[in-house]
Amino acid sequence: MLIKSIVRYVIAIGAVSILALASVLPASAAKTINLTGISGYPPAATWIGAFVDTFMPGVNAELAKTGNYKINWNKGVSGTIVKPRGELEGVETGLGDVGVIVSAFHADKVPLYDVAFKTPFTTKDLTLVIATTGKMESMFDDYGKTWAKFNQVNLGPSGAVDNYMLWSKTKINKLSDIKGRKVGAAGPNLPWVIAAGAAGVQTNLADAYNSLTTGIYDNMIVWRQAAGAFKLCEPAPFVIDANLGAVNGFSLNVNKDTWAGLPGEVKNALKAAIPAWQKDSIDRVNKGAAGGLARCKKDFGTVYTKMSDADIKAWAAMLPPLAKNWAAAQDKKGLPGTAILKAWMDNMRANNQPVMRDWDVK
Repeated sequence: MLIKSIVRYVIAIGAVSILALASVLPASAAKTINLTGISGYPPAATWIGAFVDTFMPGVNAELAKTGNYKINWNKGVSGTIVKPRGELEGVETGLGDVGVIVSAFHADKVPLYDVAFKTPFTTKDLTLVIATTGKMESMFDDYGKTWAKFNQVNLGPSGAVDNYMLWSKTKINKLSDIKGRKVGAAGPNLPWVIAAGAAGVQTNLADAYNSLTTGIYDNMIVWRQAAGAFKLCEPAPFVIDANLGAVNGFSLNVNKDTWAGLPGEVKNALKAAIPAWQKDSIDRVNKGAAGGLARCKKDFGTVYTKMSDADIKAWAAMLPPLAKNWAAAQDKKGLPGTAILKAWMDNMRANNQPVMRDWDVK
């Protein structure tokens, strides 16, 4: 009997100890998932600063609500894993699990995102442009199907351009002064300057400073924040504002194979962090627009000129029917180009934007 009593006492003490220990330990340790986020651009680029500073912490903050998972982020930005323009292939092949794709550089592969570039002189409201792009993604599943061809799942769009302007080594006073100049621009912007009589040179922000300095081109279509952040106004200190407008240009994507292997809770956290990334991207652009121009004026003596309303109207009119041609080309490929264009312009008109040309009509 004595031995049985001792055994029962030991078991009881052990049970109490286990309960006490359980009370001070977490119910379960968070499972760590390693993800690599990539971009050829540095955090000085608004969309990447927001990617690193807001999106990545935002995902972990969302996951911390349950404590089941956390992400160990490998920040493969600034060209450490892929160079500018290499993000699409990098996410496709799995060099990166998550990446910000510059859709503006891949109009041949993801053409539906090109609608904003085919409708210049329409709006300078970047928030509206991003919201409208997201609306198009919801209305037309062809957006997602297009990304799937490149082994990717898109989480949401963003942009960095509140209003494209023309920056130059020598002053431009009026529309006719553009004729004959060499103008650097992203591919979708080239038709804008070609219509004005310029020779368009395809380029990107990473190469722009050297190209302007060495004379590969002497003028560039770029927005105020980028001109200041990348010091493009040093070699090109003159700027003329023609209300070319805002565009989308980025999509935050996940490698499709990576996506398939993620728990549902992590997928939801990635989606939940998108609005904050979009807002931070836009806030950085809007804040940097005034700051970028102020920096250019202060440090490099930038001279700002506003193009006359008559010249702006003439520039919009002299462009070919970019949007209708684009829509027809998409229709031929079995994509809803005409429907997207109409939905896009309807949304702009419904929001009382200063539409210079009804691109879905002419």
